[in-house]
Amino acid sequence: MSCDCGQCRQHYRTLGIAFGIPEESAIEEAYRESVKQWHPDLYQDYASLRAEAEERFKQIQVAYRELKEHNTVAVESTAESVPAKSVPAKSAPVESIPVDSFFEKPKDRPSISFGGAPGCQTGPHFTPEAEEIIAHHLGRLGMALAIVDLSGARSQIRSYAQFLLIAELGIMSRDTRNIVSLLWYKDLGEINLIDKQGKPGMWQSLVGGSSSQSKYALEIYRNNGMLFHAISGQVDDSVKEVIYNFLQRKKHQTLS
Repeated sequence: MSCDCGQCRQHYRTLGIAFGIPEESAIEEAYRESVKQWHPDLYQDYASLRAEAEERFKQIQVAYRELKEHNTVAVESTAESVPAKSVPAKSAPVESIPVDSFFEKPKDRPSISFGGAPGCQTGPHFTPEAEEIIAHHLGRLGMALAIVDLSGARSQIRSYAQFLLIAELGIMSRDTRNIVSLLWYKDLGEINLIDKQGKPGMWQSLVGGSSSQSKYALEIYRNNGMLFHAISGQVDDSVKEVIYNFLQRKKHQTLS
């Protein structure tokens, strides 16, 4: 059993273990999952996110190292009769392993369709404007599945000044402040549809609806409870429905 002191509990939270005192195998698994999410090499194409990734990665390394050292001391102090050679060797540092080895390629290529809704495109048939955005931002997100123009443009020419990019391994958005945000599906939290008066639980009335009027907002959260992105009047409710259903499937696949 691992240590139950306050410092170790803080380290558990850093590694994404929110409750309980984990076994050593659970610590190892949480460490690997944290590295998958925050390895700085994954953000080499995203200048606005790399600093945060480097800081998170540093905290993860400190938490893991101190947990290993602390628990090793605890084991040795309660097992003095055990020869030193029987104490398990420390695992090789994960940062020494190529980052690509952490990721499994998706077993299937999930499909997504917006039924020809304005400003929404799906792969592989992207317009040159969309291809330019995708080529610049896609990075390590895998194959691009779809892109949604959130700039609110009503003309046939789409600028994608603000967008939601949906890919195999995660989603990316650029907001009105020109800030690019990235969310890996492993970090996906709640996905909510609420009406514009803030009443939750109204999703059923959207299904099968044909109105192009935007009555609902789609809110996408990280698993730490922080809002990743909210989509309101930029696109039709039918588009929000497609995104909602797709993200719910991805969340289920990630948890299963």
